[in-house]
Amino acid sequence: MHLAKPQRQTIAWVLSPVVVVWMINGFYMAALARISGPLFWLADVLQWVVLPITLLVVLSKRASLLPKNYGLDIPALRWQSPIVGTLAVFVTTGLALFMTRNLSWHLLGQPTGFFSLSSVFPHGILGTIVWLYSALTAGIVESIFFIGLPWLLYHNVRREPSRVAFILASSVVFAVAHWEQGPHVVIGAYFSNVVACFWFFQLGTLWPVAAGHVLVDLVAFW
Repeated sequence: MHLAKPQRQTIAWVLSPVVVVWMINGFYMAALARISGPLFWLADVLQWVVLPITLLVVLSKRASLLPKNYGLDIPALRWQSPIVGTLAVFVTTGLALFMTRNLSWHLLGQPTGFFSLSSVFPHGILGTIVWLYSALTAGIVESIFFIGLPWLLYHNVRREPSRVAFILASSVVFAVAHWEQGPHVVIGAYFSNVVACFWFFQLGTLWPVAAGHVLVDLVAFW
């Protein structure tokens, strides 16, 4: 899809606050977790639901870009294909995440992170709801803002866009956004995103990537 300059500028504008928030949220979310659980989850909803939805609405209004334009299209495939794609993403990205994370955890002397999401999960049925919510929002939002939209922008600003360069660069940004969880998680996030980007290009749609990401996070947050 060819984008006009105002559309490219709008994508860059939409991506900017998300990148900034994801780079600094380890500081204020950790502080809120120590102060109040309800305040923590209110801030979480603001940054994982309200902010992304608001930015995507702005994107649709100002640049006429809809979900199908940044990967969330529904291709004319049989129902088995998205399911198989989701399972492939789940297995391969999950292996990339957990194997590299666990290996680096031991190699780096078992480091601890600055903050862990699991430490603020409530108990009981509320904990189950929060667990599902966290996996769904992370899987969908991160797929859109770290793969779908960046690729749409990069593909339109480069005369000869390189998929390899994009995968490496987007994976670095995605990995650094997990800094507060420790270097082992940063390493795991990097390799898992490399695999996720690979599947995005292979499948031609972001849906299986997002769904597979959700499944991986369900396991990671358990």
